[in-house]
Amino acid sequence: MEETKELEFADIGAVNCHDHICLVYQGETEIYHPVLPFIQSGIATGERCVYLHAAEERLERLLQSALSSQQDDSGALILFPLKEVWLKDGSFKQERVLKLLQEICAAAIDDGFSGTRVICDMGWAAREPKRQELLQRFERELTAFASQNDVTLLCLYSRDLFAAEGGLELAKLHPQVIVDGRTCGNPFYFPLASESRSRAARCELDVFLTTAQKMTALTAESDRLKQELEQAYGALARKIYENWQEEDTLRASEKEMQEKDEALLEHKRKLQTILQHIPALLMAFDSGDRLAACNHEFERATGFRVEEVIGKPMLELLHVEGELRKEVVSAHPREGGDYRGREWNLRCRDGSVRTVAWSNISRYVPIRGWSNWIVGLDMTARHHAENALKGLRDELEARSAELEAFGEAVSHDLSARLAGIGEDCREMRELYGGELSTPCRRLLEKVSVAALELAGPIDAMQRLTALTAAGLQPEEVNLSAMASEIAEKLSDTVTRPVTFRIEGGVTVTGDREMLRLAMEQLLENAFNCTAGVKHPVIKFGTAQVKGERSFYVSDNGPRQGEQQGKGLAGKGEGQERISSGIALATVQRIINLHRGRIWCADQTGRGGTLYFQV
Repeated sequence: MEETKELEFADIGAVNCHDHICLVYQGETEIYHPVLPFIQSGIATGERCVYLHAAEERLERLLQSALSSQQDDSGALILFPLKEVWLKDGSFKQERVLKLLQEICAAAIDDGFSGTRVICDMGWAAREPKRQELLQRFERELTAFASQNDVTLLCLYSRDLFAAEGGLELAKLHPQVIVDGRTCGNPFYFPLASESRSRAARCELDVFLTTAQKMTALTAESDRLKQELEQAYGALARKIYENWQEEDTLRASEKEMQEKDEALLEHKRKLQTILQHIPALLMAFDSGDRLAACNHEFERATGFRVEEVIGKPMLELLHVEGELRKEVVSAHPREGGDYRGREWNLRCRDGSVRTVAWSNISRYVPIRGWSNWIVGLDMTARHHAENALKGLRDELEARSAELEAFGEAVSHDLSARLAGIGEDCREMRELYGGELSTPCRRLLEKVSVAALELAGPIDAMQRLTALTAAGLQPEEVNLSAMASEIAEKLSDTVTRPVTFRIEGGVTVTGDREMLRLAMEQLLENAFNCTAGVKHPVIKFGTAQVKGERSFYVSDNGPRQGEQQGKGLAGKGEGQERISSGIALATVQRIINLHRGRIWCADQTGRGGTLYFQV
């Protein structure tokens, strides 16, 4: 594949709307250097560029590549092939092409473009005299078309395709031509509609004679200027020689001054770099409270470029109303202000505002040309976060209140119903105890015991609801003393002997009442699980689990196989639940409130152990 070398876009001079320009070229450079800047400047000024190509394959490939990569200027460059424009249906029809050009110009205006630039490759008419005759008439029509529409026409003629005589006649039909890469008026162009051929020929002869006369004058002027230049060179050489002695004297002092200037410039650059890149907004105002300078942080925060806001009044930049406007004006006197952390809103380019805490020390650190200079910290994100946090806090408090009310209602209702069940069982034993069979009495006793056992967890849930509403009250808690008290209380409730082994000196920081409730539920759970065990043993103490201090409650009572290995996780682990009912769910909630975790150890056949961290 032929590679297209990178081109430097040149300036082809002034190209205006309604221009009809001719480019006679030979070779790649003579077509690329005028045509590509013609397209580039048109797109830059908001015009649509259309290429009606015919025979120039190199330019076609280059524009096809540009068309495939256009993104931001979608539709700014359009290519029409030969058979869709010049030779549609196998022949050239002037009216059809002019109608197509009219539609192209109208579509560009409808699509929001400021005008249209059309590149007409006339290679389709080469080497056929009949087509060239049609082309001469068509070129005259194009001049009229350009004058009546918002369009600029550039016609391309290859010297390899058109004979010199025919190309000259066609070039004369254009008001403008491109010579040496620059657009200029065509001295040989004459509107044929208003003048005869003979008049045109005479005008051409006059132009030729005038041009020859000017060339002669220019040659004489060049000789005169050359002589004057030689004289000036001689005078300059003498002056240079005279200045050498003075330069030797000044060079030493110049070097010293240069070193001082470089040091000052380096110091100034450092200060400017610091002011431009500090993570704080900087605004400086002149004596009329108009913006004189700002830094990159101001541009980043507001979206404005420096050139867009320089010279604007302070009250147009700050979003303040009512009494705040008076406050802002009074805080910026001509001799410099002095305040700290005043929050005023700042306008942004997208219409939004930012809350900024401004400080002004201009009175104590004056800078020439800046009556007041202020620095600000953007507080918008903090305010948004505070507002969002307040909303979340309010929502959390509302939901917590709902949950507390619901838990209290549920536990109160369950307590009442369990009390009713217990009372019904007692009355049934009193009224029909002698009439009930032994299995019925056992079943009634089992129901009564189950109601009593369930009353404890429900009471614990009521207590937890009340404690949660009161919030955590952290303090140092002696878990060993607490466990001993609970163990003594449990031992007094039954006649069966239970051995408690409690490690001494175990303390933790947390809410005393919540931790007491959790210890009661853990020890009661272990106490109930050892019922029927010949030598029940319940332990409480500390252990190192994966390098972290953990507490545990263990017993040697039997467990169902499905309960082993299940646990509750807090810090960084998956949420699992212990399948042991309300009591341990209450413990789970308390541990979660303390940002801890609780889990079961797998001790199949040896009892159960619950580990927890607070």
